[in-house]
Amino acid sequence: MSEVKNIHVCLVAISLGTGGAQRVVAAHSQMFTALGYRVTLAILRDPIDYVYSGELLHLGGRNPVQNVQNKVDSKLNNVPPRATQTWQRLWRLYRYIKVNRPEVVVDHRSRTSIFKEWVYRKLIYGTTRVIYVCHSAHAPIYLTDNPHRFGIITAKHSQHVGVSRYITQNLMLKYGLKHRNYIPNFVSAQWLAQADQSHAKTKTESPIKSPYLLWFGRLDETVKDVRLLLEAFAHSTAKKQGYKLIILGSGPDALALKNRAKDLRVESSVEFLSFDPNPQGLIQGARCVCLTSHYEGFPMALLEALSLGTPVISLDILSGPDELIHDGVNGLLVRERNSRIFGKAIDTLCLDESFYIGIKSKTKSSVAGYSADKVSQQWKELIEQTYDHN
Repeated sequence: MSEVKNIHVCLVAISLGTGGAQRVVAAHSQMFTALGYRVTLAILRDPIDYVYSGELLHLGGRNPVQNVQNKVDSKLNNVPPRATQTWQRLWRLYRYIKVNRPEVVVDHRSRTSIFKEWVYRKLIYGTTRVIYVCHSAHAPIYLTDNPHRFGIITAKHSQHVGVSRYITQNLMLKYGLKHRNYIPNFVSAQWLAQADQSHAKTKTESPIKSPYLLWFGRLDETVKDVRLLLEAFAHSTAKKQGYKLIILGSGPDALALKNRAKDLRVESSVEFLSFDPNPQGLIQGARCVCLTSHYEGFPMALLEALSLGTPVISLDILSGPDELIHDGVNGLLVRERNSRIFGKAIDTLCLDESFYIGIKSKTKSSVAGYSADKVSQQWKELIEQTYDHN
């Protein structure tokens, strides 16, 4: 329990669904509640897939506001044209902060427009202390289209958290962001508690009878490059030995990826499953979890797989995989974006049983430092340091 009483933390996010960053936001709400803070979750739109703690302020106005003391004007509940709707969301957030005066705002939104961020920092947040969390190594997603200017407008009343060492020590430093803090993502206690139940259910109900590799996330090829994984699987001997590839997720490129599987003539060995907010059972049942993204921040897919005892194979990209994977110890890091090389890594984990057993035995212990208890103490120190400056 926090020694400082009645700290009100407002988490601001796009949504509570579909992606790893959104799962992190939900886990943060539970973590801050456990620390004894009053927590409000302000989200801009649906979906709401993940379990959260605290009060929910749905700024989109289409769903009822849950457990929020300051109810928004019911006249705004009709869905207006897009531009008007955006400004009404901002107005709701401004009014909420003005009336309820949270001591700290933790901003998890993607931030692509420097003008919009000026509006948030100068007009909506005002002098409220804000902690900006950066979840990606691709600067235009979280540091705007003008990162240097973003550093200037967030020089006061602001802290920055990078979820990987690369983001904090390289990316933020490059663009002159002040008050940098490295705090990694973590595995929530709820995630682990649900794992055994989910695994048991999957074993009895899953139609997947063959051994399988797993990829899970949002099907967006501008980031994820699942095509390379399909090509690597097509090259692998594991496919010929009866392994399947499970692609778990939804997104704009689902159909294109299914067509690519047909082009590669592997559609009979590849199964596409819709997004599941609780994939623990599928993760535990997989031979390994694969990641072939162009870039990440601190990939939750790898952390979550390792926490459940499942080895991983990942391209050595910016950023995060090399902080989680000890090559040849708890998984494999593939240094080159080459489908044939990645296919050989798949065969190494799938076909060399003694090597696989050794790798699997070290998975859980390798991520012990990313437990909720350990990471929450870093957040506690930052929140209360920020609170003390109010």
